[in-house]
Amino acid sequence: MAERIGVYVCKCGPNIGDKVDVGTIVNKVRGIKDVAVAKSHNLLCSGDGLKFLKEEIKNEKLSRVVIAACTPKQYEVKFMRACEEAGLNPYLMQMTNIREQCAWVTPDKSAATEKAKSFVIAAINRVSLQESIEKKEIDIQPDVLVVGGGVAGLEACLSLAQKNRKVYLVEKSPCIGGLTARFEEVYPTMECAPCMIAPELQEVLQKENIETFTYSEIEEVVGSFGNFTVKVKKKARYVSEEACIGCDACFEPCPVEVSNEYDEGLSTRKAIYLPFAGSLPNVPVIDEDNCKRFKGEECSICKENCSFDAINFDDEDRIIEKDVGAIILATGSTLFDPKELPQYGYGKYDNVVTAMQLERLNASNGPTGGKIQLKNGKEPKSMAFVYCVGRKEKGYCSGICCMYSLTLAHLVKEKLPGVKMHNFYTDLCLPKKEHQKMYKEAVEKGIEFIRSGENVTVTDEGEKIIVGTNGKKISVDMVVLAPAVEPNVDTEKIAEVLDIPRDDQGFFAEEHTLMKPFATALEGVFVVGSCQGPKDIGDAVAQGGAAAGRILSKLIPGEKLELEAKVSEINEDLCSGCNICIVLCPYSAISRDTEKKISVVDETLCRGCGTCVSACPTGAARAKHFTKEQIFAEIKGVVR
Repeated sequence: MAERIGVYVCKCGPNIGDKVDVGTIVNKVRGIKDVAVAKSHNLLCSGDGLKFLKEEIKNEKLSRVVIAACTPKQYEVKFMRACEEAGLNPYLMQMTNIREQCAWVTPDKSAATEKAKSFVIAAINRVSLQESIEKKEIDIQPDVLVVGGGVAGLEACLSLAQKNRKVYLVEKSPCIGGLTARFEEVYPTMECAPCMIAPELQEVLQKENIETFTYSEIEEVVGSFGNFTVKVKKKARYVSEEACIGCDACFEPCPVEVSNEYDEGLSTRKAIYLPFAGSLPNVPVIDEDNCKRFKGEECSICKENCSFDAINFDDEDRIIEKDVGAIILATGSTLFDPKELPQYGYGKYDNVVTAMQLERLNASNGPTGGKIQLKNGKEPKSMAFVYCVGRKEKGYCSGICCMYSLTLAHLVKEKLPGVKMHNFYTDLCLPKKEHQKMYKEAVEKGIEFIRSGENVTVTDEGEKIIVGTNGKKISVDMVVLAPAVEPNVDTEKIAEVLDIPRDDQGFFAEEHTLMKPFATALEGVFVVGSCQGPKDIGDAVAQGGAAAGRILSKLIPGEKLELEAKVSEINEDLCSGCNICIVLCPYSAISRDTEKKISVVDETLCRGCGTCVSACPTGAARAKHFTKEQIFAEIKGVVR
């Protein structure tokens, strides 16, 4: 049966109509084989234009349609929908751009008309070879897994926790809140951080449709967007979260003391411990690496002092399996270790500390109860902040170090008004509207700023520390280093579990820096907060909410998920089983059929990028709607 192709040229008001002779194009294409009708319209994208198009498809019994108008990026979906409503498969419509690519860039009307005519003929050639593609839908699981209980993860959880949806929060540490819970005050508002996030922590722990797994990690993830199966390893806590009331009676009798990582090594903790005062959930954990009992010694003193029988030495790790539709990674970041740069004296001199250690000294729930002091217990009379520690080695500016150093300088000045303070910086990064104000206030308080570049050395001279830069030496009591932000140690492991890429710096890589800044190459997996790159609290919270919004708009309880229709497929007769496509596929959508020894495409994962098609040496890989025949036919129409 002969095809009936309808060609419709839009004048787009004066945008195309004044620059291109639309009538000449319409008359020219009417004589082309299989073109049943060719007409123009003043504004096809308007309500009247779409109604006209649908009526034409029905009345003319069209089997294919060509639309010559503006950029397909703007209205292709709308025209495809109109075709579908008129009973025509939307993939039997071809749109060509004669506005941006002809009318707007070719001043001569005759040349623009000739160019537009060739574009329309190319579209006719192409649409003649296009095939109907049926859309596929799958049932989805609306529940979501959030990995990481910092501010970005908390925001995502609370945004997602709506009716008919369960949210699973997985946090590797014994408590939630992330780094923010360990700060005293945060910029730019200078408000109490624990007070600020306490309502969110309580809401997450108490909300019925949020299930929290602390002291847990993801072990395995299989599936695709809408239908992931995740295995979570919940480590043995050895303390019942149901029975324990957080009375702390088990802590003091414990004979073991080790360095407290939550206080940055500035205090000690027991083998059974809470990370810090006020941490939530308020249930301790037994550190089996340091507990005498788990080292083979007879010790049960913590259990003997528990009045609620909450301690269980027979507790075991458990694997919990959950089905979810999407995953949000909010695993945070860590700080560069200044010990790698001996010129700063960190780890060598007692009173050379990191910014995070000063945070803990300043915190009311820290090792000194909020008293800023030297190793000998005295208050410092002079301090030096050294910015950009590790920036050169990491190869990027972390963007937040200047501001967290400025914040600490303000806090120290409040507690120790007489302290003399020097800030050594390479470049000041003050990008937001509130940041410049904080810098100005610091200068007004007498805080000195010295542009040192990266030429800073720290040496010891008795009770004083000498900071040297560019021939200048300053003697101080305490040096505070501001290390660069770098990926967490488990970022690589999680990337391998999910098979998602990392960037050159080791952070999780976003799909597109500008347009999809929190999506990953694996559809349905999102990265938010500082696991995607250094961020302050506000930016991390914003990303957490944005990713949650994207999921809410796509995974709707009771509705199906439409898959990408323009996917790749493998011709079994031509496939040689070389595996090149498997290695190159950025979405892990291609696997090997071990019995047939060929490649197969998982259409639920394929995004139709065409990488496999361009790389296949035998031509077995084929992209639906972008076959070689269709593309070459279009090219011939242009260069005829």
